[in-house]
Amino acid sequence: MQLERNEILTGLLVIGTIGVIAFLLVLLGAPGLFRPLVTYKVYFDNAAGIKPGAVVMLAGRKIGQVQKLYSPLTTAEEKQAQQAAAAIHPSEPGASPSPPPRFEARVDVQVDKNAKLYRDAKAQMIQLGLLGDMVIDFTQGTKESGRAKDKDSFSGERTPDLGEAAAKMLEVIKPVANEATNTMKDLQNTAQNLNKLTEENSELSLALTQFKTFGEHLSGLTAPDSALSHSLTNIEKISTSLTENDNIEVTLRNLRTSSERLKVATNELQPAGENIKQFSETIKTQPWRLIWPTTKKYPDASPTPAIARQGTITVRKTAKAKPRARATPTTRTSSR
Repeated sequence: MQLERNEILTGLLVIGTIGVIAFLLVLLGAPGLFRPLVTYKVYFDNAAGIKPGAVVMLAGRKIGQVQKLYSPLTTAEEKQAQQAAAAIHPSEPGASPSPPPRFEARVDVQVDKNAKLYRDAKAQMIQLGLLGDMVIDFTQGTKESGRAKDKDSFSGERTPDLGEAAAKMLEVIKPVANEATNTMKDLQNTAQNLNKLTEENSELSLALTQFKTFGEHLSGLTAPDSALSHSLTNIEKISTSLTENDNIEVTLRNLRTSSERLKVATNELQPAGENIKQFSETIKTQPWRLIWPTTKKYPDASPTPAIARQGTITVRKTAKAKPRARATPTTRTSSR
């Protein structure tokens, strides 16, 4: 009897355990059975990666799951989704109108009715972790917009996955890579030019060799025993001797005396120069006066009063009268 009682208790325990497990499975697999749920429509341009049963979160907290996916959308439904998106997120006043977004997929989600999901919330399709599943997360809702109702619509945004991010990154990196390639080509050309410039028989090598030779010559020229050093030493000795004996001062004094004497001599020779000038003019204009001195002709007397013409000029006028009176020798010379 005791054995039968133990078997009955064991059977009841197993049946109770199975019932509890079944209850939990029903509770987890059939949402809405014990708590009220609401359904929302979320429109995306691409629903790749999301699956029925995927988690739906509100600011990172699980509130439901994905029920169904619909794609593609009809034209009427797409326009309805665009109108709903414009109503939830109106454009700023004064800003240029942006083109309406394109929606090609609709995701129906079931969430807890008690979740505080507001009408202006932002729906995003994100990936949990690097290789995790795609989920839908609602964020940035405001209380002023009011609680979302059953069958309300939301415009969703899809965060690029790893492949799409890599493709966009490649599009960004491609121009940079092209610029880097061109830069490397320029550096290669520069290196080739530098190799040509630094060759053994290049102009730069020859110029450096000549500069080296010039430096050696300059060093030899400025050496202590060079000719330039000896010349500078001799010049220093000469300047020292001139400074010590006051030869420069004596030379300058003699030069000044000589210049004064030359000036006096020049003043004394000035009348002789005038006579020579007159003699040369006579030779040029009246060469026959060398044979007949009395036939020299003087220019006509100017109307200037005799008081203004003094000295030698007045005497010359007096001397001119006699030769002009005797014109016979001149006539004979012309006839000859």
